[in-house]
Amino acid sequence: KYIRRKTDKVILAILVWVYFLQILDKSVLGYAATFGLQKDTHLTGNQYSLVGSIAPIAQLAWQPFSSILIVKVPHRILMPALVLGWGIAQSSMAACHSYSALLVARFFLGLFEAGCLPLFSIITSQWYRRSEQPIRVAAWYGTNGLATIAASALSYGLGHIPSNTLRSWQM
Repeated sequence: KYIRRKTDKVILAILVWVYFLQILDKSVLGYAATFGLQKDTHLTGNQYSLVGSIAPIAQLAWQPFSSILIVKVPHRILMPALVLGWGIAQSSMAACHSYSALLVARFFLGLFEAGCLPLFSIITSQWYRRSEQPIRVAAWYGTNGLATIAASALSYGLGHIPSNTLRSWQM
């Protein structure tokens, strides 16, 4: 029980927060569109749809390579690298002023996110007994709804901060 509690405090806490942040960044594009992303970046026609679709396309294309990385690279190195990569990709969206820049940023976002969910499953299976796994998976997967709620509140709050430098969708 002591070891399981300690593992929950460290490993499960990391998984919960990382998954929370990953879901948080998936909804950012929709909220950015509400605050003028399409107008400011001059998106026309189906361009917004492709910007929204490129991350899952990149995830799908990169999944085989992610599987190889998960097997070859130690998890303590791979997880921070993936988190850093998609954090940079998400942050770089604020610097985008064109369709092509948005495509590149969202492509790399999908590329770095491709390995996270499979890696979470493997980490959970390595640190917990089979009978303990369902509740742990539910713990990190259950942050999906909380992240969506938090994203809307954060986007609303940050979008209403007056700034001469940044647009509302860039905050």
